[in-house]
Amino acid sequence: MNKKIKIILKAIITILLLLYIFLKIDWKLFYTNLKNINIIYIIIPALMAYISIYISILKWDIFLKNYGIVISKLKLYSIYSISTFFNNFFPTSFGGDFYKIIYLNKRNRDRKKEILSSIIQERGLGFLSLFLINFLILPFYFKLFLLNKNLLYIEIIIFLFIVFILFLIINYTFFIKIKNIFIKKDILIINKFQNLILSIVKIKNKKIIIYGLTYSIIFSIIIAIARYMLFYAFNININFYYILLVSSITQIIGILPISLNSLGVTEGLNIYLYKLVGIPIEISLAVVLIGRISLIITSSIGGLFYIFDKKIKY
Repeated sequence: MNKKIKIILKAIITILLLLYIFLKIDWKLFYTNLKNINIIYIIIPALMAYISIYISILKWDIFLKNYGIVISKLKLYSIYSISTFFNNFFPTSFGGDFYKIIYLNKRNRDRKKEILSSIIQERGLGFLSLFLINFLILPFYFKLFLLNKNLLYIEIIIFLFIVFILFLIINYTFFIKIKNIFIKKDILIINKFQNLILSIVKIKNKKIIIYGLTYSIIFSIIIAIARYMLFYAFNININFYYILLVSSITQIIGILPISLNSLGVTEGLNIYLYKLVGIPIEISLAVVLIGRISLIITSSIGGLFYIFDKKIKY
């Protein structure tokens, strides 16, 4: 299918999903909740985005050094911040990664494959850590899943997803043979998983995988703390572990190429999952929207890094 047609279809799906969500909202109640919000608990979570970026560059640095590519932490922070900033203008959350690839390739022309692998590994282990978080917390909410069929179906999909990924890691050569037999055309999402699995299989030092997963889990905890504080801004006291669980589900499902940058999908899942524990949909939507807007605002530091990059001494 033509790329332009895919983008148009995703845009239509995004608009329909957001329209459906907005029609469900009591906007008077939504604005009333916003008026009573505690601003302090919005500013602090927004600033935590800078900490999450630092954790991400520590993780990325591990994979770069594994390939003998040494870059200062400040420079990595700059590159990652600019990448995050550019993500705001791309139809997928991986759009900013192109900047990382282009920038580093210019300065390491003989290490293109290694640079690409380091980015895939940094992203990939972050994705795999979501499954680990999900399965560790899931037993504490087992009754909730049994009482709700839709939630149970979501978890079954997630379980089958990770079983499939683990199977590919263990039997990568078998996967390539099957793919070459039955799938003749290039399918973007399959190619992404193929690159992810290959990059993980190539990691010889297993400690790197452990460190990568550890940093990824810390990253998720920071994001969950920020989300917890946003709920607290509306005087909502919600279980922290449930926030981690919801975050893992929305990010795993959000990677599916359904809408533009998972818009509509993320909002809809958050509203649905938080409603199961009694959170009003108006507050859930407000929390998600504030989170998105604050990320756009805080990521603007990437724009400053981009403008003044040549003047900064790294």
